[in-house]
Amino acid sequence: MTRSYLPLAIMVISCAGAANPVHAAIEYANVAGGRVQGEVKDGLASFKGLPFAAPPVGALRWRLPQSVVAWSGVRKADAFAPACIQPWADNSELTPPSEDCLYLNVWTAAATAKERRPVMVWIHGGGTNGMSWQNLSYGTKLAPEGVVLVTIAYRLGALGFLAHPALTLESGKGSGNYGLFDTLAALKWVQANIAQFGGDPSRVTIFGGSSGGRIVSLLAGAPRAKGLYQRALAQGGTAFYPRLKLIPRDISPLPPLSDAERKGEEFFKALGVSTLESARSQSPEAILKATTPFDFYPTIDDDLVKGSNVELFQQGRFNDTPILVGFTTDEIGADPPKFLADWAESVIERSRCSDAKAAIAAAYPRTGDPQTSRVRYLYRDFYTGWPTWDWARLQSGKGHNRAYVYIFDVHGPEQPFGAWHATEYPFVFGNFPKPPSAGDQATSALIRQYWINFAAHGDPNGPGLPVWKAFDEDSQMAMIFGESSRSQHIPDLDGLKALDDLFRCPAP
Repeated sequence: MTRSYLPLAIMVISCAGAANPVHAAIEYANVAGGRVQGEVKDGLASFKGLPFAAPPVGALRWRLPQSVVAWSGVRKADAFAPACIQPWADNSELTPPSEDCLYLNVWTAAATAKERRPVMVWIHGGGTNGMSWQNLSYGTKLAPEGVVLVTIAYRLGALGFLAHPALTLESGKGSGNYGLFDTLAALKWVQANIAQFGGDPSRVTIFGGSSGGRIVSLLAGAPRAKGLYQRALAQGGTAFYPRLKLIPRDISPLPPLSDAERKGEEFFKALGVSTLESARSQSPEAILKATTPFDFYPTIDDDLVKGSNVELFQQGRFNDTPILVGFTTDEIGADPPKFLADWAESVIERSRCSDAKAAIAAAYPRTGDPQTSRVRYLYRDFYTGWPTWDWARLQSGKGHNRAYVYIFDVHGPEQPFGAWHATEYPFVFGNFPKPPSAGDQATSALIRQYWINFAAHGDPNGPGLPVWKAFDEDSQMAMIFGESSRSQHIPDLDGLKALDDLFRCPAP
């Protein structure tokens, strides 16, 4: 970002601070389960480790989240709950993960519960790891500037996404999406309780990064999520993948239930069990160890997930809310491994559409020189750029609410080909792993104000900010965050259109 934005950033921060009380007054709250006491420091209240569902242990393993277990007296909310079961360094000084992990955290600077501030609910990424309480996602910057921030946990890996015929039979519906149902339970908790923290349940934004962004997009296509949120924001991840028979492996994270059930049966064999009862009796550590050869992701269970997002949106079957979606200029990060070039060749060469192949070859020339080869951008657009672009196209074309697109390109010399995956997160939360430069602080202040405006109004624009033009099929506009942050036509559009042609090509 140009340094001319620094005075603007100072003004934004000053105005946000002036609009908030010096001291937050919300130290206690009555929520589902009982009364809680948070911590108040420098005008900011934090409530850590609030349960939003019963512990999913024992007989509740691989079941939908159940109601919170009530407690007596006042529950201290001054410590984060353990992360959900995941690979963990043995020498970590942090509390090890636990199967008892369905908790959330709240940050608020509201003076009283009568305030109605917009609410932002963060869904962490990581795929098979991650937690609700990384330093990165603390609400110490966003909450004082006008929102109530909630960060949630959800079950991961086999404990969160295992499908199996026995589980399907037991439920009478489907199986495999327990982690997604956890996010629904957390959003229901927000609807019922967030007013206690000065939040407005009619202005809830779900936002997430990477696999958390994919969850956001799945909720956008889920009828069960209707009314639980009013805006959706995805950073570097969506589930808008095409179904391609020409691809050597299925890139979709949404297999049909039957495929997911077969994987579940193989998992039971690896675990050394033959019955659901035996599987539930295994330790979480045994479950984690047996998971190693497997990948578990959401599935089309025809209950929460009704189909592929692309098809649902094309049919007009989605939760029509404003969306704000984007990605970084170099999503792959570091040096792309050699297999990507081979993968790119196999994807393209198996297509019968020669025009699309020629257009892709022109848009993403592949050379042996990493300085000139654009194979990394083919990877970016295949997995992140095109899915994000298509979501924006479908929302703006099929919905009544607007789509806003961003591309993040703030990077230093250690990232010579562009900003790496997830590097926008510190700018969104204002929490940096090392002291930021004045330019980075200015960019962060600008992004935070855009995000807060979107949460408040469904539109990132506001007084004194550079105009962020909404996306539509004709304009193809995006906000490019970089040395001169501004709305402009989406770069590399020829490549996205060429991929679009490839995806629409009949399978051989």
